[in-house]
Amino acid sequence: MSDMQNTEPGRTGLFIRIAAGLLILTTLAVGTGFYFMDGRDPVRATAPTTPATTPVPPANPSTPGTVGGIPLFAGWPKNAPDSVIVISGQTLGYLQPCGCSKPQLGGLERRYNFIESLKAKGWPVVAVDLGDVTAPKGITEQTYKKYEYTMKALKEMEYAAVGVGQYEFAQQLLQLLARFTLNNDDKPPFLLAGNLVGGVQRDAEGKPIKFEDRAKFFAGAPGSRPLVESYEVVTANKTLPIGVVGTVGPSVAKKVVSIDKEVDFDSNTKVLKAAIAGMAAHKAKPEVRVLLYQGTPVEAEKIAEDFPEFQVIVCQSEESEPPQFPITHVNAKTKEKTLIIQVGHKGRYIGVVGVFKTQAGLNLQYQLVPLGEEHLTPENPEAEKANKVLALLEQYAADVKKDDLLSLYVKNRPMHAAQIKNPKDDLTYVGSDACMKCHAAEYAVWSKTKHAKGYEALEKLAKRPSLQQFNGECVVCHTVGFEYASGFENKVKTPQLLHNGCENCHGPGSGHAKDPKSKTLLAATVPWRINPNDKLPTKEFMEGMAKLDGIERRKVDVNAVQMKVVDTVTAMCTKCHDSENDPKFDFYKYMPQIYHGGLKATGLPPGVGK
Repeated sequence: MSDMQNTEPGRTGLFIRIAAGLLILTTLAVGTGFYFMDGRDPVRATAPTTPATTPVPPANPSTPGTVGGIPLFAGWPKNAPDSVIVISGQTLGYLQPCGCSKPQLGGLERRYNFIESLKAKGWPVVAVDLGDVTAPKGITEQTYKKYEYTMKALKEMEYAAVGVGQYEFAQQLLQLLARFTLNNDDKPPFLLAGNLVGGVQRDAEGKPIKFEDRAKFFAGAPGSRPLVESYEVVTANKTLPIGVVGTVGPSVAKKVVSIDKEVDFDSNTKVLKAAIAGMAAHKAKPEVRVLLYQGTPVEAEKIAEDFPEFQVIVCQSEESEPPQFPITHVNAKTKEKTLIIQVGHKGRYIGVVGVFKTQAGLNLQYQLVPLGEEHLTPENPEAEKANKVLALLEQYAADVKKDDLLSLYVKNRPMHAAQIKNPKDDLTYVGSDACMKCHAAEYAVWSKTKHAKGYEALEKLAKRPSLQQFNGECVVCHTVGFEYASGFENKVKTPQLLHNGCENCHGPGSGHAKDPKSKTLLAATVPWRINPNDKLPTKEFMEGMAKLDGIERRKVDVNAVQMKVVDTVTAMCTKCHDSENDPKFDFYKYMPQIYHGGLKATGLPPGVGK
């Protein structure tokens, strides 16, 4: 698939560390993390003239494969490229988009389909990833499993190389190596971080005083390549020879060292010079050189100035939404151009560099590709079987169920604010049916909403993958109190807490149910109130606001107190209905659907709610 560098055969130096790490892992208390994903569409990009701050135009769902009405790859030469470099990065553990509302972007399934569509054109594809493959939160068995399956998916997509980011260290790099790289039988994708050194000993002030030999520290199985390398030369798929280098910039290096004292980073200048010399001496003589640079765009521009040998530098994206076009850095001395590319967060976008050989040299074209609905696998058995990533996602979900990872989320859960403020009352979650006894009208409103069937959505509607009712990352928004002590555990133990019920907004209700006349416990059920008379606007007022656009809404004079309540309740809603899980969420459109008696407003200012 790709030529190997001339590297010293690995030893067995890492086996002892990994074995010890796995032993420690089995005894660790598992942290809890709740994560959630998004939606939009593609655009043409011709690199040389447009600044990096150009925003991505909104998607046009009626014309898939376009952004701002312009088709993908418009403006590229009509002949097939000599090579196509597919670029991803900062996936952050998102195997698929999360949420039930469309449109959304991203997911490994769509990425696979898009890459296959390029291959179907006869384009020779080389895929690379910047790194930060893993989720940023929680050292949990599920986080490791997600990394393992993401890397397996990248292997199915024939990725050549993957960088190493700060979140790989946050999740214990050696553990991640044990979950995939060590078992990858010396095949791509290879991990690249050329300036990473390990086995560091530090003085009393924390300064490194001794390093272990890099080849020994990252040695894999006898006779195999090191588990983390400096560069890779790709000659597979009839592509132009492409050299890919991985390194870590100063800003990320500083964060990593604060996480893992056993590692440090060598000089970028030293390592990049060696990598460039190594590629120059390689028998394939790569004509295109790509740097996977774990650093900021500003740092990347400095690297581009110091090392014009790289035509493409992939760096961190500071925003979730990537710039439509790359930065085109023109070297002050050589006048050579380097494309500095950012692809955003969570695998929602990928970049594509088309390399065309001309008599004048290499012509590079760039296209940012949002992975929208048009890249979904058709709903038929033949198409689903052809997508190799879908099978991996289903296996991941089956593993999560088999290993009962849901149970890890309910260990050592924090207390809800109401539980903390009322310790003597020992507040617990009781379920929506307990509320119905006194709040029949409010219960009737709730029972007609999708909230009342939240868990069923995971059981019956979720697919690609299925079995999401066993996944804590999904269960959190489809059950009652899952984040807090005494909240939902599973369908068998806590059936009364199925679906998204009353107490997700009102807090654990056992105290109020036992003593409905207690003003203290009643106050605990309306956490958005600072003062007893704080009220939301009327349903009629919100329905009126829903009909207005953003500009017109700002012209409406809303009582400041009510606006504060609106903001507080909105923040509660968007814990689940955030811009990624529910890109169409609008408080004024959604709230009237669940409006019930306990929210009736009084004392409205003149004109409000009329």
